[in-house]
Amino acid sequence: MLARTLLSLVNLGALTATLAVWFAFPQYSTYALYACFAWVVIAFAVMYSAWGNRPVGASAHGVAGATAPAPAPAGAVRSVGGAGAMPPLDFCIYCAATLPAEATRCPVCGHAAARG
Repeated sequence: MLARTLLSLVNLGALTATLAVWFAFPQYSTYALYACFAWVVIAFAVMYSAWGNRPVGASAHGVAGATAPAPAPAGAVRSVGGAGAMPPLDFCIYCAATLPAEATRCPVCGHAAARG
């Protein structure tokens, strides 16, 4: 999960809390509105920074028991096209299932594989 996904869920909770304060405690509604506005501005700044693209979770931090991808053997770099070309995708862009190297269609959802 990316940090921006987690932050989006927290933003939804902040907006829900603001509405709850707005209706339950009208005398504090102005403070809740200003606090929510400040939170959303800061959250958007963080969400669209480089920090928002970092993965969050056990596998992102090297926690014991988390599986990390195996390193590629030397000389196993695949490239399609010339220098600077994008390598082929190893996952389906529609359902995120892992694609075998020779697959032309996704084995899970059946969409055509995006291959360079």
